[in-house]
Amino acid sequence: MISTNKIALRNRKRDLRRLVLMMNRQNKRFWPPFDPVLEMIDLVIEPEELDLLLKMGTDLYTFDRVAALSGMSREKFNVTFESLKKKAFVGIKNPETPEEQYTLHPFVVGWFEGQVSYLIGKPEEKEFAQRYMSFLNNLPRYNFFPLRNIMNAIGRHAQISNQSVGIVRESRDGKGESRIVIDEKIIVPDSKIYPTSTINDLIMEYGNKSVIGQFKACMCRQMTANTDDPCRLKMPDDVGCMGFGEGIKTYLKYGYMRRVDKREAFDIIQKARDCGAVHTVFHETDDTKLPQIGLCNCCWDCCGIFRTYNMGATPLRYSCYYMARVTNPSKCAGCGKCEKYCPTSAIKAAAKKIELDASKCIGCGQCVHQCVRSVLELAENRRTAFLPMLKKSEARITV
Repeated sequence: MISTNKIALRNRKRDLRRLVLMMNRQNKRFWPPFDPVLEMIDLVIEPEELDLLLKMGTDLYTFDRVAALSGMSREKFNVTFESLKKKAFVGIKNPETPEEQYTLHPFVVGWFEGQVSYLIGKPEEKEFAQRYMSFLNNLPRYNFFPLRNIMNAIGRHAQISNQSVGIVRESRDGKGESRIVIDEKIIVPDSKIYPTSTINDLIMEYGNKSVIGQFKACMCRQMTANTDDPCRLKMPDDVGCMGFGEGIKTYLKYGYMRRVDKREAFDIIQKARDCGAVHTVFHETDDTKLPQIGLCNCCWDCCGIFRTYNMGATPLRYSCYYMARVTNPSKCAGCGKCEKYCPTSAIKAAAKKIELDASKCIGCGQCVHQCVRSVLELAENRRTAFLPMLKKSEARITV
């Protein structure tokens, strides 16, 4: 006979799995409801909070509608719902207006970023990170034939890319050091903010018309740091992810983000580039044809997207605007910076000779940025780059 406790645990696990699948439906990213993922959520959610989220489903609600749906007293509901907002399970559409509505956040981008920020300094922070890294570090065990081929086929034939690579327009001084080109004359249409291929335009547009915020910390580096696996590229702690537009006001309200002006935003980008970051841009509903809503300054070691690729756990897919090319090979000094900072190992530098694998290039521009001798340049090449899962023998990161 099954004990009451075992039945309760089984039901709890079933409900957590339902919640993850609901969160997946809120955008076009899929987080498998594996045990480490369920355990991450289980650590930070109370039973009454889980019940309320399952009742809400994936619809939009006004505050009063959620209160009625909860079946709780108003006092208990206020406490429970405020906790869900603080923990970033619930997102707010049209914040601080009479049309304010609430909905379940997607897993990423949404809940994960807010939850990591919420946990900073709390007792559960390290345990949450350990459960997250347990999930990531176990993924390479699924890298075998034929599952690897199935994963590659799914990634290759996806209808859209979830994210794009942002490019920074920059110039070099007489010492070869690069600086971001800031154009104060950018004209922003009154109607909307449009997708753009450059970080320069993105920051100017939102800085002039809307709001820019920076998270308290980079979520991915926070996870690796809390599991004693610090960034191999030594990315500074103050180079965090950024958000744009009205949708970030919830994060600002609860202190997960701080507001920055366009000048400070450019300073953050400059520091990130100098340390090897790739600017991964996220879009509304995970559709790269729609406006940008967020920007991560990613390194190939800590970033969940690049880390799982370099571990041989997942394929990689990006909408790209440029491709690197070697233009002055005789100038190469063999410093190896281009190889060190390339997030996909698309470039090799040995004996003052550059070898570039165009099929692996996502056009991030790190090789061009790091090279003071102008051996490489970026050429416009708009495409969807798809990099198949690495074989275990090819993995750059081993765990």
